[in-house]
Amino acid sequence: MKLIDIATWKRREHFQHFSGLDDPYWSISTALDCSNTWRDSKKKGESFFLHCLFRSLVAANKVEELRLRIVKGQVVCFSRVHASATVLRSDETFGCSFIEYLDDFSAFAASAAKSIEETKLRSGMCLDQDYRADQIYYSSIPWHHFTGLTYAKSFNSEDSVPRITFGKVFQQGKRKMLPVSIQVHHGLADGLHVSRFLEHFQNLLKMTCSDFSL
Repeated sequence: MKLIDIATWKRREHFQHFSGLDDPYWSISTALDCSNTWRDSKKKGESFFLHCLFRSLVAANKVEELRLRIVKGQVVCFSRVHASATVLRSDETFGCSFIEYLDDFSAFAASAAKSIEETKLRSGMCLDQDYRADQIYYSSIPWHHFTGLTYAKSFNSEDSVPRITFGKVFQQGKRKMLPVSIQVHHGLADGLHVSRFLEHFQNLLKMTCSDFSL
């Protein structure tokens, strides 16, 4: 974790301006071509969600601005960020499952599957876990594809963790498209940075599961 010197930071004025607003967050929704990831994950009998989650984390970790957080009034940059994903249970409640970002997909998927199963066996939202700023909040709405999304958030906190949501895959011509929504703190990230993330994510989704390498 690296501490950012706000006094000399090139984003000092941007950070101070947006942090002073009642709502310093902004979001965008789009759709990405997931044809190769969809086809290959289904063919191999692997989780499409975990393939998307993994590729999304790889992309997010490539963009420094998505690793910036506000911690106790200070801006810090983490060397890597992980995931906190919502997990749906059979009783239609959900819990939050911490999923560590690992460089190897097989190791990541095994660790994620274990964390997801543990969350399914618990009750409530599982908010008793220690809060970690070095994560991204993930969710999925696999029943509908969306073109816009809003997020629950607190305006009276230092919450600066990005939110990313996946929607229902839909057909567009010959392509499978994945709805993706992302929310960030505007004091930390602008449209350029989110666009870089989406470009990285799109490129990774186009790679096949068999030849995927970092």
